[in-house]
Amino acid sequence: MIFAAFVLITLTAYTQKLRPESVPTPVKQAFAKKFPAAKDVTYEREKSNFEVNFKENGVETSANFNVHGGWLETETEIKVSDLPGEVTTSVAKSFKGYSVSEASKTVYPDKELIYELELKKDNQTYEVQFSPTGDILKTEVIKKSSAKEKKD
Repeated sequence: MIFAAFVLITLTAYTQKLRPESVPTPVKQAFAKKFPAAKDVTYEREKSNFEVNFKENGVETSANFNVHGGWLETETEIKVSDLPGEVTTSVAKSFKGYSVSEASKTVYPDKELIYELELKKDNQTYEVQFSPTGDILKTEVIKKSSAKEKKD
C-alpha cells in the first residue's frame, strides 16, 4: 500500500494537468504563435516543462515547451500508411509478425525527426523509435505478459 502511494505521488509530480491560467505567459504565447489553428487545447506540466495537447486539422498532436516558451518538440499521430517505406521495411525485417498499433512522428528544433511506433505481437508490446531511413534508434518493452497473467 505504501509502495502504491509512492508511485502515485511520483507520477503526479512528473505529469500534472493545468488550467490555462496556471501556464506561464511565454509558453502560451509561443504555442499560439507556432500552432495558430490548434483546437481542444489542454496543458500539462511534465517535470520542469509544459506539454500542450491539441488537435490540428483533426489530428492529435502534442508540443513541449520550456518555462520560457522555448519549443522542445512536437509529436503528431500519423497513419501507418503515412510511414516512410524504409521504416515499414525495417519493421517487417526486425519485428516479424508484429503489428503497428500506434504511430507518430516527433519533430525537434535541433535533431532529425523520428518515428515512434507501438508494435504488438501476442502479449508482447514494444515502443520503438526509427529514423526516417529505417534505423532503429531505441527499443523499449512496454508490456510483457506471462502465461500466468494471461489466465487471470
